[in-house]
Amino acid sequence: MAYNCRHNGKLILKKYILWLLILLSASCLPIVNAESTGIFQFQNEGENYPYTVKQTGENFTFEFKQNPGKEGKKLMAAAHVLQSVYGDASINSTYSETFMKENAQCFVFDANFYSYRACFLPNDYSPGNRDRFWGFVTQLPNAMWLITRNLLPALLGFGLFFYLLGKK
Repeated sequence: MAYNCRHNGKLILKKYILWLLILLSASCLPIVNAESTGIFQFQNEGENYPYTVKQTGENFTFEFKQNPGKEGKKLMAAAHVLQSVYGDASINSTYSETFMKENAQCFVFDANFYSYRACFLPNDYSPGNRDRFWGFVTQLPNAMWLITRNLLPALLGFGLFFYLLGKK
């Protein structure tokens, strides 16, 4: 009878280790890809602004057929692009930070598990297309993503290890 308990204990330990490996491997999954590419419509003040989205490596480029106008409308359009591409309902409609990257003006929009970057490309080198509105968007993991995808599974693994070690 004692042999069966020890044998069952080893099976339970193997099951816990298997579940632990599954949880830890889930933290190694890649960043969620975009939901959509193609043609979209941004509507503002009764006007439609069609734009296209294409995947270019890790980024997604967008190009509007018609420029939405001043910077405030461009930022609303960029937030719409992020919603259309990534489908994350938690994206803030206002940016939290701005910076320049390789002549592009970039704006950071925060969300629950990711930060999103929308960069507007300059039209300096195409004099015939000064009205052009185009750029790229990128999804980056933030601190909450790090905690839920890496630290919590690691803590669970350590806790399970010491719990099982204490049971012996």
